[in-house]
Amino acid sequence: MSFVYDGVIDSLKLTVERHFNVANTYFEAGVLTFEVLDGDIKVAFKSCLAELKKMGFLASARREQSVIKLRVFPYNRPARNDVKIPLVLAAATVGTVTVDGILRSSSPIFSIISPGFGLNSIIVNGVLFSLALLGIIFIHEMGHKISAKIDGVAASLPYFIPGLPGVLPTLGAVIFQKEPLANRDDMFDLGVSGPVAGFVVAVLVTFLTFETAVWVPMDRYQQVLEAISGQGTFVQPPLIFYLIGMFYERPGYVPFFMTVGFAAWLGMVVTALNLMPIWQLDGGRIFRSFLSRRQHLVASYAALALLVLAGYYFMALLLILMMGRSVDIVPLDEVSPLSFWRKISLIGVAAMFILSFVPLSRIF
Repeated sequence: MSFVYDGVIDSLKLTVERHFNVANTYFEAGVLTFEVLDGDIKVAFKSCLAELKKMGFLASARREQSVIKLRVFPYNRPARNDVKIPLVLAAATVGTVTVDGILRSSSPIFSIISPGFGLNSIIVNGVLFSLALLGIIFIHEMGHKISAKIDGVAASLPYFIPGLPGVLPTLGAVIFQKEPLANRDDMFDLGVSGPVAGFVVAVLVTFLTFETAVWVPMDRYQQVLEAISGQGTFVQPPLIFYLIGMFYERPGYVPFFMTVGFAAWLGMVVTALNLMPIWQLDGGRIFRSFLSRRQHLVASYAALALLVLAGYYFMALLLILMMGRSVDIVPLDEVSPLSFWRKISLIGVAAMFILSFVPLSRIF
Protein backbone atom coordinates (compact mmCIF):
# COMPACT_ATOMS: atom_id res chain seq x y z
CA MET A 1 0.00 0.00 0.00
CA SER A 2 2.99 2.30 0.44
CA PHE A 3 2.90 3.15 -3.28
CA VAL A 4 -0.06 5.48 -2.63
CA TYR A 5 2.37 7.81 -0.86
CA ASP A 6 4.67 8.16 -3.88
CA GLY A 7 5.55 11.80 -4.48
CA VAL A 8 3.80 13.10 -1.36
CA ILE A 9 5.52 11.36 1.54
CA ASP A 10 7.81 14.30 2.28
CA SER A 11 4.89 16.74 2.25
CA LEU A 12 2.91 14.46 4.56
CA LYS A 13 5.81 14.23 6.99
CA LEU A 14 6.26 18.00 7.01
CA THR A 15 2.54 18.50 7.65
CA VAL A 16 2.44 16.09 10.58
CA GLU A 17 5.70 17.37 12.05
CA ARG A 18 4.36 20.92 11.89
CA HIS A 19 1.64 19.97 14.37
CA PHE A 20 3.23 17.25 16.50
CA ASN A 21 6.49 16.29 18.18
CA VAL A 22 7.29 13.17 16.18
CA ALA A 23 9.50 10.54 17.81
CA ASN A 24 9.49 7.99 15.02
CA THR A 25 8.17 7.50 11.49
CA TYR A 26 7.71 4.20 9.65
CA PHE A 27 5.36 2.08 7.59
CA GLU A 28 3.19 -0.37 9.52
CA ALA A 29 1.21 -2.82 7.39
CA GLY A 30 1.79 -0.46 4.47
CA VAL A 31 0.38 2.57 6.31
CA LEU A 32 2.47 5.66 7.04
CA THR A 33 2.69 5.77 10.85
CA PHE A 34 4.00 8.42 13.23
CA GLU A 35 4.73 8.00 16.92
CA VAL A 36 4.02 11.33 18.59
CA LEU A 37 5.15 12.58 21.98
CA ASP A 38 2.38 15.09 22.61
CA GLY A 39 0.02 14.45 25.53
CA ASP A 40 -2.96 16.61 24.55
CA ILE A 41 -3.42 16.20 20.80
CA LYS A 42 -7.05 17.30 20.30
CA VAL A 43 -6.47 20.75 18.78
CA ALA A 44 -3.31 19.77 16.90
CA PHE A 45 -4.96 16.67 15.44
CA LYS A 46 -7.96 18.56 14.11
CA SER A 47 -5.89 21.27 12.43
CA CYS A 48 -3.53 18.66 11.01
CA LEU A 49 -6.49 16.66 9.72
CA ALA A 50 -7.85 19.68 7.88
CA GLU A 51 -4.54 20.11 6.05
CA LEU A 52 -4.25 16.41 5.24
CA LYS A 53 -7.75 16.39 3.75
CA LYS A 54 -6.71 19.03 1.24
CA MET A 55 -3.89 16.71 0.22
CA GLY A 56 -6.24 13.75 -0.21
CA PHE A 57 -5.43 11.97 3.06
CA LEU A 58 -6.95 11.30 6.46
CA ALA A 59 -5.33 10.47 9.79
CA SER A 60 -6.25 8.42 12.83
CA ALA A 61 -4.79 8.57 16.32
CA ARG A 62 -4.78 5.72 18.82
CA ARG A 63 -2.91 4.99 22.02
CA GLU A 64 -1.17 1.62 21.81
CA GLN A 65 0.94 0.41 24.73
CA SER A 66 1.40 3.94 26.09
CA VAL A 67 2.47 5.21 22.64
CA ILE A 68 0.27 7.49 20.54
CA LYS A 69 0.33 6.31 16.93
CA LEU A 70 -0.89 8.60 14.21
CA ARG A 71 -1.62 6.84 10.93
CA VAL A 72 -2.03 8.65 7.62
CA PHE A 73 -3.97 6.97 4.82
CA PRO A 74 -5.61 7.91 1.48
CA TYR A 75 -8.89 9.78 1.52
CA ASN A 76 -11.60 9.42 -1.12
CA ARG A 77 -13.62 12.60 -1.30
CA PRO A 78 -17.36 11.89 -0.95
CA ALA A 79 -19.55 12.25 -4.02
CA ARG A 80 -21.74 15.31 -4.43
CA ASN A 81 -25.16 15.11 -2.81
CA ASP A 82 -27.97 13.64 -4.85
CA VAL A 83 -30.86 16.11 -5.02
CA LYS A 84 -33.61 14.29 -6.91
CA ILE A 85 -34.29 11.45 -4.47
CA PRO A 86 -34.41 13.69 -1.35
CA LEU A 87 -36.79 16.08 -3.14
CA VAL A 88 -39.10 13.27 -4.27
CA LEU A 89 -39.16 11.77 -0.78
CA ALA A 90 -39.76 15.21 0.77
CA ALA A 91 -42.70 15.86 -1.57
CA ALA A 92 -44.16 12.43 -0.83
CA THR A 93 -43.81 13.01 2.92
CA VAL A 94 -45.46 16.44 2.70
CA GLY A 95 -48.34 14.66 0.97
CA THR A 96 -48.72 11.84 3.48
CA VAL A 97 -48.44 14.17 6.48
CA THR A 98 -50.93 16.70 5.05
CA VAL A 99 -53.45 13.99 4.19
CA ASP A 100 -52.99 12.53 7.66
CA GLY A 101 -53.60 15.93 9.23
CA ILE A 102 -56.81 16.43 7.26
CA LEU A 103 -58.01 12.91 8.11
CA ARG A 104 -57.37 13.49 11.81
CA SER A 105 -59.04 16.90 11.66
CA SER A 106 -62.10 15.31 10.02
CA SER A 107 -62.84 13.30 13.17
CA PRO A 108 -66.34 13.90 14.63
CA ILE A 109 -64.58 14.56 17.94
CA PHE A 110 -63.80 18.14 16.91
CA SER A 111 -67.41 18.98 16.08
CA ILE A 112 -68.34 17.69 19.54
CA ILE A 113 -65.84 19.79 21.46
CA SER A 114 -66.07 22.78 19.10
CA PRO A 115 -69.52 23.37 17.56
CA GLY A 116 -69.22 24.99 14.14
CA PHE A 117 -66.05 23.08 13.28
CA GLY A 118 -66.50 22.84 9.50
CA LEU A 119 -64.59 22.28 6.28
CA ASN A 120 -62.46 25.41 6.60
CA SER A 121 -61.45 24.40 10.12
CA ILE A 122 -60.58 20.90 8.92
CA ILE A 123 -58.28 22.24 6.19
CA VAL A 124 -56.65 24.85 8.44
CA ASN A 125 -56.01 22.33 11.21
CA GLY A 126 -54.75 19.73 8.75
CA VAL A 127 -52.27 22.14 7.18
CA LEU A 128 -51.20 23.45 10.60
CA PHE A 129 -50.55 19.88 11.73
CA SER A 130 -48.48 19.23 8.60
CA LEU A 131 -46.39 22.39 9.02
CA ALA A 132 -45.81 21.67 12.71
CA LEU A 133 -44.76 18.04 12.34
CA LEU A 134 -42.64 18.60 9.24
CA GLY A 135 -41.07 21.64 10.91
CA ILE A 136 -40.00 19.58 13.92
CA ILE A 137 -38.49 16.86 11.73
CA PHE A 138 -36.84 19.28 9.30
CA ILE A 139 -35.24 21.42 12.03
CA HIS A 140 -34.06 18.26 13.80
CA GLU A 141 -32.23 17.15 10.66
CA MET A 142 -30.92 20.65 9.99
CA GLY A 143 -29.40 20.59 13.46
CA HIS A 144 -27.34 17.59 12.38
CA LYS A 145 -26.55 19.15 9.01
CA ILE A 146 -25.31 22.42 10.51
CA SER A 147 -23.25 20.60 13.15
CA ALA A 148 -21.61 18.50 10.43
CA LYS A 149 -20.92 21.65 8.39
CA ILE A 150 -19.30 23.38 11.38
CA ASP A 151 -17.09 20.35 12.01
CA GLY A 152 -16.12 20.08 8.34
CA VAL A 153 -17.82 16.71 7.85
CA ALA A 154 -19.65 16.00 4.59
CA ALA A 155 -23.26 14.91 5.06
CA SER A 156 -26.16 14.14 2.75
CA LEU A 157 -29.36 16.10 2.35
CA PRO A 158 -32.25 14.98 4.57
CA TYR A 159 -34.05 11.88 3.30
CA PHE A 160 -37.66 12.11 4.51
CA ILE A 161 -39.49 8.82 4.93
CA PRO A 162 -43.21 8.92 4.04
CA GLY A 163 -45.58 6.87 6.14
CA LEU A 164 -49.21 5.81 6.01
CA PRO A 165 -51.86 8.53 6.47
CA GLY A 166 -54.26 7.71 9.27
CA VAL A 167 -51.71 5.53 11.05
CA LEU A 168 -48.23 7.09 11.15
CA PRO A 169 -47.80 9.75 8.44
CA THR A 170 -44.01 9.71 8.43
CA LEU A 171 -41.16 7.67 9.80
CA GLY A 172 -39.08 10.80 10.17
CA ALA A 173 -35.96 11.60 8.18
CA VAL A 174 -32.31 10.66 8.08
CA ILE A 175 -29.06 12.36 7.11
CA PHE A 176 -26.13 10.20 6.13
CA GLN A 177 -22.69 11.07 7.45
CA LYS A 178 -20.23 10.73 4.55
CA GLU A 179 -16.97 11.13 6.44
CA PRO A 180 -15.56 9.98 9.78
CA LEU A 181 -15.68 12.43 12.67
CA ALA A 182 -12.48 13.99 13.97
CA ASN A 183 -12.92 13.49 17.72
CA ARG A 184 -15.33 12.77 20.55
CA ASP A 185 -16.40 16.41 20.79
CA ASP A 186 -17.55 16.32 17.16
CA MET A 187 -19.31 13.00 17.79
CA PHE A 188 -21.18 14.46 20.75
CA ASP A 189 -22.10 17.64 18.84
CA LEU A 190 -23.41 15.72 15.83
CA GLY A 191 -25.49 13.46 18.04
CA VAL A 192 -26.99 16.11 20.31
CA SER A 193 -27.60 18.86 17.74
CA GLY A 194 -30.61 17.18 16.11
CA PRO A 195 -32.57 16.37 19.29
CA VAL A 196 -31.89 19.83 20.76
CA ALA A 197 -33.04 21.61 17.60
CA GLY A 198 -36.11 19.39 17.25
CA PHE A 199 -36.95 19.74 20.94
CA VAL A 200 -36.93 23.54 20.75
CA VAL A 201 -39.40 23.48 17.85
CA ALA A 202 -41.53 20.83 19.59
CA VAL A 203 -41.73 23.12 22.65
CA LEU A 204 -42.91 25.99 20.44
CA VAL A 205 -45.50 23.70 18.85
CA THR A 206 -46.64 22.69 22.35
CA PHE A 207 -47.27 26.35 23.20
CA LEU A 208 -49.23 26.61 19.93
CA THR A 209 -51.17 23.51 21.01
CA PHE A 210 -52.36 25.25 24.17
CA GLU A 211 -53.05 28.48 22.29
CA THR A 212 -55.40 26.64 19.89
CA ALA A 213 -56.92 24.29 22.49
CA VAL A 214 -60.66 24.16 23.11
CA TRP A 215 -61.41 24.66 26.80
CA VAL A 216 -64.37 22.59 27.93
CA PRO A 217 -66.24 23.30 31.19
CA MET A 218 -65.94 20.59 33.80
CA ASP A 219 -69.70 19.91 33.65
CA ARG A 220 -69.30 18.87 29.98
CA TYR A 221 -66.03 17.03 30.53
CA GLN A 222 -67.50 13.55 31.10
CA GLN A 223 -69.87 13.91 28.16
CA VAL A 224 -66.98 14.79 25.85
CA LEU A 225 -64.89 11.94 27.25
CA GLU A 226 -67.61 9.41 26.48
CA ALA A 227 -67.96 10.75 22.95
CA ILE A 228 -64.22 10.66 22.36
CA SER A 229 -63.80 7.14 23.77
CA GLY A 230 -65.82 5.79 20.86
CA GLN A 231 -63.76 7.67 18.28
CA GLY A 232 -60.16 7.11 19.35
CA THR A 233 -57.73 6.60 22.19
CA PHE A 234 -56.06 8.89 24.67
CA VAL A 235 -52.29 9.16 24.73
CA GLN A 236 -50.24 9.95 27.79
CA PRO A 237 -48.77 13.47 27.50
CA PRO A 238 -45.09 14.04 28.24
CA LEU A 239 -44.07 15.87 31.40
CA ILE A 240 -43.37 19.08 29.52
CA PHE A 241 -47.04 19.30 28.52
CA TYR A 242 -47.95 19.57 32.20
CA LEU A 243 -45.29 22.22 32.81
CA ILE A 244 -46.36 24.36 29.85
CA GLY A 245 -50.00 23.80 30.79
CA MET A 246 -49.36 25.61 34.08
CA PHE A 247 -49.16 28.87 32.10
CA TYR A 248 -52.64 28.27 30.64
CA GLU A 249 -54.63 26.98 33.62
CA ARG A 250 -58.31 27.96 33.65
CA PRO A 251 -60.14 26.99 36.84
CA GLY A 252 -63.19 24.88 36.03
CA TYR A 253 -62.06 24.10 32.46
CA VAL A 254 -60.18 21.27 30.77
CA PRO A 255 -58.22 21.71 27.50
CA PHE A 256 -58.83 19.50 24.49
CA PHE A 257 -56.17 19.81 21.84
CA MET A 258 -56.67 20.24 18.13
CA THR A 259 -54.72 18.13 15.61
CA VAL A 260 -51.54 20.15 16.12
CA GLY A 261 -51.39 18.65 19.60
CA PHE A 262 -50.57 15.28 18.07
CA ALA A 263 -47.70 16.89 16.14
CA ALA A 264 -46.30 18.28 19.41
CA TRP A 265 -46.76 14.91 21.13
CA LEU A 266 -45.10 13.03 18.27
CA GLY A 267 -42.24 15.54 18.20
CA MET A 268 -41.57 14.92 21.89
CA VAL A 269 -41.72 11.15 21.42
CA VAL A 270 -39.23 11.30 18.54
CA THR A 271 -36.90 13.50 20.60
CA ALA A 272 -36.92 11.13 23.58
CA LEU A 273 -36.48 7.98 21.51
CA ASN A 274 -33.60 9.51 19.58
CA LEU A 275 -31.77 10.16 22.86
CA MET A 276 -31.64 6.44 23.66
CA PRO A 277 -27.97 5.28 23.86
CA ILE A 278 -28.27 2.85 20.94
CA TRP A 279 -25.85 3.21 18.05
CA GLN A 280 -28.54 3.56 15.35
CA LEU A 281 -29.97 6.58 17.18
CA ASP A 282 -28.59 10.03 17.96
CA GLY A 283 -28.10 8.97 21.55
CA GLY A 284 -25.68 6.31 20.35
CA ARG A 285 -23.22 9.00 19.30
CA ILE A 286 -23.83 11.05 22.42
CA PHE A 287 -23.14 8.16 24.80
CA ARG A 288 -20.34 6.56 22.77
CA SER A 289 -18.49 9.88 22.94
CA PHE A 290 -17.70 9.26 26.62
CA LEU A 291 -18.37 5.54 27.18
CA SER A 292 -16.13 2.63 26.26
CA ARG A 293 -17.33 0.08 23.72
CA ARG A 294 -18.35 -2.34 26.48
CA GLN A 295 -20.05 0.34 28.57
CA HIS A 296 -21.95 1.54 25.51
CA LEU A 297 -23.23 -1.98 24.81
CA VAL A 298 -24.48 -2.27 28.40
CA ALA A 299 -26.23 1.11 28.09
CA SER A 300 -27.77 0.02 24.78
CA TYR A 301 -29.29 -3.14 26.24
CA ALA A 302 -30.55 -1.19 29.26
CA ALA A 303 -32.25 1.23 26.85
CA LEU A 304 -33.82 -1.68 24.97
CA ALA A 305 -35.21 -3.02 28.24
CA LEU A 306 -36.71 0.42 28.98
CA LEU A 307 -38.32 0.50 25.52
CA VAL A 308 -39.96 -2.88 26.15
CA LEU A 309 -41.18 -1.84 29.61
CA ALA A 310 -42.55 1.41 28.16
CA GLY A 311 -44.51 -0.40 25.45
CA TYR A 312 -42.35 0.34 22.40
CA TYR A 313 -42.24 -3.33 21.43
CA PHE A 314 -41.90 -2.97 17.66
CA MET A 315 -39.14 -0.38 17.90
CA ALA A 316 -37.26 -2.48 20.44
CA LEU A 317 -37.48 -5.52 18.15
CA LEU A 318 -36.32 -3.50 15.14
CA LEU A 319 -33.33 -2.12 17.04
CA ILE A 320 -32.40 -5.58 18.34
CA LEU A 321 -32.35 -6.90 14.77
CA MET A 322 -30.23 -3.97 13.63
CA MET A 323 -27.84 -4.45 16.55
CA GLY A 324 -27.01 -7.86 15.10
CA ARG A 325 -24.51 -6.00 12.97
CA SER A 326 -21.41 -5.52 15.09
CA VAL A 327 -20.90 -1.82 14.42
CA ASP A 328 -18.93 0.58 16.56
CA ILE A 329 -18.78 4.34 16.25
CA VAL A 330 -15.31 5.72 16.78
CA PRO A 331 -13.79 9.07 15.79
CA LEU A 332 -10.47 9.39 14.00
CA ASP A 333 -8.90 10.74 17.18
CA GLU A 334 -9.46 7.96 19.72
CA VAL A 335 -7.01 9.50 22.19
CA SER A 336 -8.67 12.78 23.17
CA PRO A 337 -11.52 12.59 25.72
CA LEU A 338 -14.83 14.41 25.57
CA SER A 339 -14.47 17.99 26.79
CA PHE A 340 -15.45 18.87 30.36
CA TRP A 341 -18.32 21.21 29.45
CA ARG A 342 -19.86 18.68 27.11
CA LYS A 343 -19.86 16.19 29.97
CA ILE A 344 -21.61 18.79 32.12
CA SER A 345 -24.18 19.38 29.37
CA LEU A 346 -25.25 15.75 29.71
CA ILE A 347 -27.39 17.01 32.58
CA GLY A 348 -29.37 18.97 30.01
CA VAL A 349 -29.62 15.91 27.76
CA ALA A 350 -31.03 13.90 30.67
CA ALA A 351 -33.52 16.68 31.47
CA MET A 352 -34.63 16.82 27.84
CA PHE A 353 -35.25 13.06 27.88
CA ILE A 354 -37.25 13.19 31.12
CA LEU A 355 -39.38 16.08 29.85
CA SER A 356 -40.20 14.44 26.51
CA PHE A 357 -40.37 10.68 27.19
CA VAL A 358 -43.84 9.16 26.91
CA PRO A 359 -44.46 5.58 28.15
CA LEU A 360 -47.09 3.79 26.05
CA SER A 361 -47.73 1.41 28.94
CA ARG A 362 -47.21 1.43 32.70
CA ILE A 363 -43.55 0.75 33.52
CA PHE A 364 -44.21 -0.22 37.14
